[in-house]
Amino acid sequence: MSNLSNSSAEPSYISRLALHSAPFSTAVELRSFFNGEQIEQRLNLLFHLARSSDKVGLLIAEQGVGKSTLLTQLQQGGGDDLRICRIDAQASLNSSTLIEQCLRTFGVDNIDANGKGEHEGLLKDRLRRLQKLNIRPLLLVDNIDIISADNLAILIDWLSWQDDDEFLLQAIFTAKRVMPELDNIHGRLQRVDLPSLTEHELDAYLMQRLETAGFKGELPFSSKELKQIYRQTLGCPAAVNQLAHQKLLGIKSTSKSAINFASLFRWFGVLLLVLSFILLLVFQDKINALFVQDKDQMDVVEQDFNVEEEPLTTVIVGEDNVTSSDQAERDELVTLVSELSVAEENLEHSTIELQSIEINEEAVHVSPEVPMPNSLQPTHQQDWIMAQQGSDYTFQLMGSWDHTEVIEFIEKYELSGELAEFESERNGRVWYALVYGVYDSKQIALQASSNWPEPLNTLPSWLRRFDSVQKQIKNRVQAQ
Repeated sequence: MSNLSNSSAEPSYISRLALHSAPFSTAVELRSFFNGEQIEQRLNLLFHLARSSDKVGLLIAEQGVGKSTLLTQLQQGGGDDLRICRIDAQASLNSSTLIEQCLRTFGVDNIDANGKGEHEGLLKDRLRRLQKLNIRPLLLVDNIDIISADNLAILIDWLSWQDDDEFLLQAIFTAKRVMPELDNIHGRLQRVDLPSLTEHELDAYLMQRLETAGFKGELPFSSKELKQIYRQTLGCPAAVNQLAHQKLLGIKSTSKSAINFASLFRWFGVLLLVLSFILLLVFQDKINALFVQDKDQMDVVEQDFNVEEEPLTTVIVGEDNVTSSDQAERDELVTLVSELSVAEENLEHSTIELQSIEINEEAVHVSPEVPMPNSLQPTHQQDWIMAQQGSDYTFQLMGSWDHTEVIEFIEKYELSGELAEFESERNGRVWYALVYGVYDSKQIALQASSNWPEPLNTLPSWLRRFDSVQKQIKNRVQAQ
């Protein structure tokens, strides 16, 4: 597929669709951000990791899915409670530039030519001051998987700094791979996947990009074209932009797999011809020897063989007898008949057992005494949440537009105890959420969550005050 047109060469469809800019530009713009359901969940989770936990988030996705765009949303959405330093990682980034950029962003302007050790001391003091002001320092590193090993070791060391048993620095990283080298960040790593667009999100994504560029009207792609775009891109936003751009230009896309197969077959033929020629040179002597006969083999001795076979005799060696062929056939027939009789008896016995099993199964199926398990339900509802102290804390485990997903979530992880569900309103729609536990303080809540049993301790959670949850419930009730 061809690359997107640059800004100096406007696509021809801009005037045809009455657009004021290119809708499928590769530039990351806040106004073109698509806030799909899955993307919104990941963004909320990253904000939770940055504000209400000591976890280090690692956002993992393939190239073009939107890691950098989501990181930009996180950077723009940070309020006064966060001081954010963003670093777009490059292999050429050196340690001096890294620490100086962090110092300036976090508020240290008088940076002299001191050594690395003194710079790190300044950074640690600054992080400590920010925390005393209830401001969380947050480090965002895009594409950390391409950073040098030395800089990675420096970042891991920074993330180990503590004061009064609290970590001084929060961080969110993005990468194209899992990066097991980050597992030793003192148990703080929280991996978060960023999936591609789903097929039912594709038309909404394309329309949002077009409307941002000034488009008004119906989506200029047929259902057949939408299916083709999704099939060829698998929902990767960068690939979707490129293919949609081509279709609006009237360029027919060529299947990448077809090109690869044609090239593969062409080179396979050339390789086979070269390999055959090499084998011919290597084994030339052996091939020539096949066509040369030794003089000793030129004379052919013909011998007459007696076609009459002598009858077999019986030879006794110990207890083993070798009998004539007729006797051997008779013995074999007797043995076969006896084996068939045994097999019939075994078959009859197996049939009886099978019938017995089937009868027992029928008895089990019709038994009225076997109770069917009931679906798990939340222990409490909204009235229980409203009765809690607003200064207490609870953990939000998940949220969804679909209420059945809340029930399925509880059943999947077999959750029980202080569970409660509530309804809030987002973008004019009902949002269902699930909370767990009641804790007097944030420290008690975090300490309790570290001792949760499996599978509860494997789930990402959001520590919240009850008054914030109660406010959402009141807003929902007023909207009704």
